Amino acid sequence: KEYLLGLTGVESQKALCFSPTCNICGFSAGYSGPGAKTVLPAEATAKVDFRLVEAQKPDVLFERLKRHLLRSGFGDIEVTNLGGYEPARTPVDDPFVTQVIRIAGTVYGKKPVVKPLTAGTSPIYVVRNWMGIPVASAGGVGHPGSMVHAPNENIRIEDFSRSIKFVAALIHSYWMNPAGSHQKE
Repeated sequence: KEYLLGLTGVESQKALCFSPTCNICGFSAGYSGPGAKTVLPAEATAKVDFRLVEAQKPDVLFERLKRHLLRSGFGDIEVTNLGGYEPARTPVDDPFVTQVIRIAGTVYGKKPVVKPLTAGTSPIYVVRNWMGIPVASAGGVGHPGSMVHAPNENIRIEDFSRSIKFVAALIHSYWMNPAGSHQKE
């Protein structure tokens, strides 16, 4: 398949991990009650989110969005910031990350798929950026049919139990091998 900007295969995966995105989450406009109304809506709402990459700041991006809308002739649009997180990343070769990879391989019985970044958002920047502590998102609890973020999202008990074993093994290895851990300097 071909995606935006003509990217395919590995290049599209790299772009997903290392490029910022703007996602349209939803629209709302006009009459949506029972029956029909043939009127033009007086207002419309759109929800968007941005996935940031290294060195981008949510507040700076928000101000740039407002300036862009104003310069493009949309000065009457009300823009509300519902919050945001800074991007955060730990190098794949960090001792903590290599420890997570090793433990995952042991617990799950196969070599884990390692992605340098995910197209998701969480407040881990507080731990990574402010405290200087490495982070790793260790998935593994889902299965191909888990329907992540869908209305019928699910997890199998076997996968949940194995993820508990993984976290316990990681904590134990962290305790037993401080060299694989991280101390703030």
